[in-house]
Amino acid sequence: MKKKSLKKQISLQENQENVRKLVNFLLEYRTLKRLPRGCLPYLKGSVKENIAEHSFYTTIIGWILAKLEKGDEDKIIKMCLIHDLCEVRGGEKNLINKFYTIPNDELKITTEISRDYNLKIFFLPNLFKEFKEKKTKEAKIARDADILAQMLLEKESFELGNKLASKWLVQSFARLKTKMAKKIGKRLIEVESDEWWLEIDKKYLLKTGFL
Repeated sequence: MKKKSLKKQISLQENQENVRKLVNFLLEYRTLKRLPRGCLPYLKGSVKENIAEHSFYTTIIGWILAKLEKGDEDKIIKMCLIHDLCEVRGGEKNLINKFYTIPNDELKITTEISRDYNLKIFFLPNLFKEFKEKKTKEAKIARDADILAQMLLEKESFELGNKLASKWLVQSFARLKTKMAKKIGKRLIEVESDEWWLEIDKKYLLKTGFL
């Protein structure tokens, strides 16, 4: 009886410790909402965006592209969710920063986060390594989702009067690899961003007759 009681107590302590670490992971991950995108000082517009917002947009786009390109949805969504996780500790460096400074060992940071919080079963380092190497279909799709999320920021900035953003849009579009990402990127550049709202508004007016 004593042995069973001791095992139960140890198991309970381990569960409590795992929960403690998981909560700490969530709290650290949430810090991404306070970290601004590294490109913003160079884009010079009024639009603001943090890393958490960017990761959310990337994940939604990744899910869409996964369907359209017939990729592994589960893997792509997970890649998108954690592709900037390392920046919670290493910060975000834009392309110019990366050129002039020693880049962070992003895989090492991701591996450390996984180890610190007992996240081995989530395979975070494996997912991140595959994403960075850009060799698999899923990695290419996730990378295109990342770029399209950036293009959404650039599009908004351009429509708010930042003429520089049009050049950024063209450069971002040139980096896209998959067929459907290129189609979405092309349409994104061409469309006015209030088109979706006007279509809904028109449908509502037809139903209600309200003017």
